[in-house]
Amino acid sequence: MRLRMRTWFRKGRVCLLALFGLCGMAHASDTQNPGDLRLVVVLSRHGVRSPTTAPESLDAFSSKPWPTWPVPPGYLTPHGKQLMSLMGHWYRAYYARAGLLSDHGCLTSSVYVVADDEERTLESAHGLMDGFDPGCAVDVHPSAKQGSDALFSHAASGASDDDRAEAVAAVLGRVGGDPARLALAHAGLLKQMQAILLDCAPHTCGDAQAAGKKILLDQPASITATHGDGLVSIKSPLHNASTFAENFFLEYVQGMPMSDVAWGRISPIQLGQLLTLHTSFSDIELHTPIIARAYAGQLATRILATLQQATDSHALPNAIGAAQSKMVFLVGHDTNIETLAGLLNLHWMLPEQPADPAFTGGALVFELRSTGVPARYIVNAYYASQSMEQMRNSTALDMAHPPQIAPIFIPGCSSAGPRYDCRLDRLAKLIAQASGSRSVH
Repeated sequence: MRLRMRTWFRKGRVCLLALFGLCGMAHASDTQNPGDLRLVVVLSRHGVRSPTTAPESLDAFSSKPWPTWPVPPGYLTPHGKQLMSLMGHWYRAYYARAGLLSDHGCLTSSVYVVADDEERTLESAHGLMDGFDPGCAVDVHPSAKQGSDALFSHAASGASDDDRAEAVAAVLGRVGGDPARLALAHAGLLKQMQAILLDCAPHTCGDAQAAGKKILLDQPASITATHGDGLVSIKSPLHNASTFAENFFLEYVQGMPMSDVAWGRISPIQLGQLLTLHTSFSDIELHTPIIARAYAGQLATRILATLQQATDSHALPNAIGAAQSKMVFLVGHDTNIETLAGLLNLHWMLPEQPADPAFTGGALVFELRSTGVPARYIVNAYYASQSMEQMRNSTALDMAHPPQIAPIFIPGCSSAGPRYDCRLDRLAKLIAQASGSRSVH
């Protein structure tokens, strides 16, 4: 029996992911009659960046200064750009094997790239193309911050007072009407975070206050309407802890020495656990339907138009890219992925990570297939991301060593099966209903 098992594991064509229904994702060409792949839309987060908050602001919460970074706050690091190139190389190999693309030569006319008009997103898009179409002149189109072409901005300046009041009520309704419950529900992890920040035992952490340090758990909690670029302002110890956990993650995947990752006070396993603080806060802040609709309604509508355009190769006004495009890359932020997921009630899990991660370089991917005569159009969705170890170690990606992948069931649209097929016409109705006429752009 042991010999048989060893032989089974050695066979390159056998996929352990079959236990989870993912073999079709790892080896697209091995699936039985998956349909004719017509278009792939990749909504990617930018690569590894430095923290967006200046270190001196963070130092008020920690016993030691935060580590320095090789780039200004919020900028893509060279390591982050390299990781995006590795992802780009994998997309090319994966979809060449699936028969959508050639595995060599330039694909200038087959790929369309749009990035948010910020340094980290534009450079991430260039990094993707360095790996996806190396040596070829692929244009990266910057997205405007305002107007009908603004794919990634979250400006909510058009929201009414009633919109904002409803958004506040929706968030309060998720926390039992009491903002303090956000921290109470995560008290154990918050205490761990406090101990890491101040290098103290729980009963001695208060002593740091005398030294002028801020105590995480003493921070006020409130949920109020805001104006400008947003609908709701959420203040909570969970919000602060979410930022700190994300920064520890960035230190780790940047490849900093473990002595610099949370000042050497954390293990990789603890980091994965503490990231729950980040994903939990993001769930409240970005997945709440009224907020997701305001921020992602236009993005969902335009992704849908892009998929619809590929069904007959005729240009549609709201579509992104040319009708003949085979791959469309949209490079934005975790907030774009989070709000789109909230709008469509999408969820995913990766090994050893909290639910619904939106890692640097990770992406929501939508595939359009045609099947049957006359053609019937199917959409499949999945989330793809390098693991933390792959990011930290700059692990090369190929068909034998892919990123982590999770197929996604689209509620109200997907059917049973390993790919969770979703008919395009049903997806169109779902997006129209979810985005609604009250979307704020």
